[in-house]
Amino acid sequence: MTWNHLPTELHLAVARFLPPQDTSALSRTSRTSYNLLVPQIFSDVTIASRSAMRSFAMHVPARYGALIRRLSVCTKPGESPFVQEVDYTEDLATILATCSCLQSLSLSLAGSLDASTITPVFATLTTVQNFEIGCWGQEETAPVSERVAVSLAASLSSLTHLTLSRITRSALHVDNCSPPGVPLVLNDHDVPSHPILGEELCIPSLLKLPTLKSLDLRDVWIDCDENMCTQGKLAQLERVSLSGSMYRDGEVESKACLAWLRACGPVLRSFKTGIPLGESQPSSCLGKDWMTVEDQSTTPPLPILTNFHVDAERVALDDLLPMLNLLTACETKRITITNAAMCAAQDAFTRECASDEFEDWQDAIEQFLASNEWDSLKSVELNFGQGTQRVWSL
Repeated sequence: MTWNHLPTELHLAVARFLPPQDTSALSRTSRTSYNLLVPQIFSDVTIASRSAMRSFAMHVPARYGALIRRLSVCTKPGESPFVQEVDYTEDLATILATCSCLQSLSLSLAGSLDASTITPVFATLTTVQNFEIGCWGQEETAPVSERVAVSLAASLSSLTHLTLSRITRSALHVDNCSPPGVPLVLNDHDVPSHPILGEELCIPSLLKLPTLKSLDLRDVWIDCDENMCTQGKLAQLERVSLSGSMYRDGEVESKACLAWLRACGPVLRSFKTGIPLGESQPSSCLGKDWMTVEDQSTTPPLPILTNFHVDAERVALDDLLPMLNLLTACETKRITITNAAMCAAQDAFTRECASDEFEDWQDAIEQFLASNEWDSLKSVELNFGQGTQRVWSL
């Protein structure tokens, strides 16, 4: 029996095991194969550059947009110095306008977008649940404004999972006490007012999105959120991850991290941090009126957490015990401490360093457990890679 005589179900079953390039090659063998496989080919689309995006917008029939379920776009410039780069917002808008069944969208941007053009298109993407937006280039020269990122996220009516990577804060939402050297966007005042959030297009305003369940801030500067307002939010977040930023001021960032933990609301169950938690105290330098705590005497309680994850690659051992002492108020059940870089390392020298660090972290955890009563805590897991793992079951 030849390939053409096999039933359609077997054709699809075989195609599911093929890498994308082989699926594409198979689709070109016959009209029947093409019609059968084109939905699979277009279900997961990656566009790797501005020129590729322009080509996709100009040459791919619009009817294929309804087949796309996952779309990943990078707007890095083309490699050829002879190709004239043009604004890519229109091309992106053209592609997204056809994606009526899109579920996951990832944007890696070499510069920001024209919000007035792209935001109305995002409002039509009613099936998108996962959205990731980040900066491909340098924040200092080609930043992606928080006002644009927040406006786009707020326009996705079914959004549940959001990741912001190296998004640059706006000078409109940062007080005058920001330290020198921290990149800020100065020219995003023309981002239109949003139907849901109005002019409040700062990252903390994402807490007002009622559908959002998971928020991941990767390499985003949060020091300006030390006094973020925690009143009037409708946060329904179940999971939050804060990695920290290279522009951090350690003490201020730690207080801002704690402010985020308090602001995330009572539904929060999982919190991952690459920032040590610090005690929050009133600051003498307040930001915009809507970002300050209106009543310093009413500090929101810490949420009840099921899982607390520590990124040991970014959090120092000296910060562990103070952080654990703060967590007792969260009635946390499980604590996971992981150094992902050491877990992935294969060379002997790094593995030896991991073993040494693991011993120090293990001693600190045992010291804490021996001197504290924590009724809710069920387990502590320490993972620095193969041969350097331990679980305390309590």
